[in-house]
Amino acid sequence: MTHKTDISHLKPQTIWQRFVTPVQIRDGHDNFFTPLRLLMAFLVVIGHASVIANRDLNAEPHLFFDYGFSYLAVNVFFIASGFLVTKSMTYRGDIEDYSSARLLRIYPALIAHLLFVMFVIGPLSTSLPIWEYLTHSDVWKQPLLVLTFLNTDVILPGVFTGNEEQFASAPLWTLRYELIAYVLTAFVFALGLMRRKWMILAQFILPSIAWLVTKELGIFETLSGTVQNCLRFGVAYGLGATFFAYKDRIKFHLLGFIIVTLLAFLLGNTPSVEISTNLFLGYGLMLLAYMKAPKFSALQKIPDISYGVYIYHWCLLQLFFQWFPALSMWALLAIAVPVTIAISTLSWYWVEKPCLRAKIKLAQGLRFGKTRKPFNRGRILLD
Repeated sequence: MTHKTDISHLKPQTIWQRFVTPVQIRDGHDNFFTPLRLLMAFLVVIGHASVIANRDLNAEPHLFFDYGFSYLAVNVFFIASGFLVTKSMTYRGDIEDYSSARLLRIYPALIAHLLFVMFVIGPLSTSLPIWEYLTHSDVWKQPLLVLTFLNTDVILPGVFTGNEEQFASAPLWTLRYELIAYVLTAFVFALGLMRRKWMILAQFILPSIAWLVTKELGIFETLSGTVQNCLRFGVAYGLGATFFAYKDRIKFHLLGFIIVTLLAFLLGNTPSVEISTNLFLGYGLMLLAYMKAPKFSALQKIPDISYGVYIYHWCLLQLFFQWFPALSMWALLAIAVPVTIAISTLSWYWVEKPCLRAKIKLAQGLRFGKTRKPFNRGRILLD
């Protein structure tokens, strides 16, 4: 008896089928997070190129209401981080393993970038004599300021004084909140607050309520920038964590994406627009990250250079604009983007990827010789 091979899944889908066919979150690396994060990094580059070339902090194009390229892209980064970092914590089930992975993801590339800015960008752009620059105290205090996240602007003596902004590494400020999110995720896990799915959901609900209350009471603008950013990124990160916690229950459809997009538009002039916009961004991110697209599967194998693009682009945009101040935004991008990609690729292969191979050794060091505790994944994220 012969059996017919089922080839129905190979038939082209109708428009309606594409609308109603669900996208399910899958385990493993079968997703498009790497190219999507790279796309978000380039959106940040475009936004910042506009700011630098136009010498105006408000020159960044708006994509959605008053939200610019970089604002939306950074929110997507935090949604993705909430999803992937919560996944990392629950997969590893060990604070030392988790901490090792997080530290090696942020710090080696950050240290390399800081040295590049201090000893390559600085000498190429400073108005001071090179020896005076190299012996200036403002240069040598940067590692303390940046690596502790006390001040990540990297303002160097005589550097970019002819540009509108003198910051040599403006994008680094968000890494402070990324690190805070990493620490809080470990803290929540250590306290046993990942046992139930609703405990993860609370990480989205609570900052959302705080955002709405402070907006409704008119006190949001009186809060410190740190508190405002904690609420902003807390909503995005908590949403990503929630998507992971309920990954076996949530399905994503094109029709659903249209609905959450319309909802975001309808709430555009209300205090809840931040939350509805994150829902729209997060839903779209998950839909694209887990879509079945065999024709684009090669994109899953591209090097993960998004972090490098994010941290290196600003100093290169600043440098080229200082050298050629008549450049338009698009001309500035045409020069800076290829160099940014090249340096980010070197960062991935020479710094980030080799350092990530040391995760196990670093975790062992963080345990101070203690044996790794057994972990039962079946006891977390219960209904």
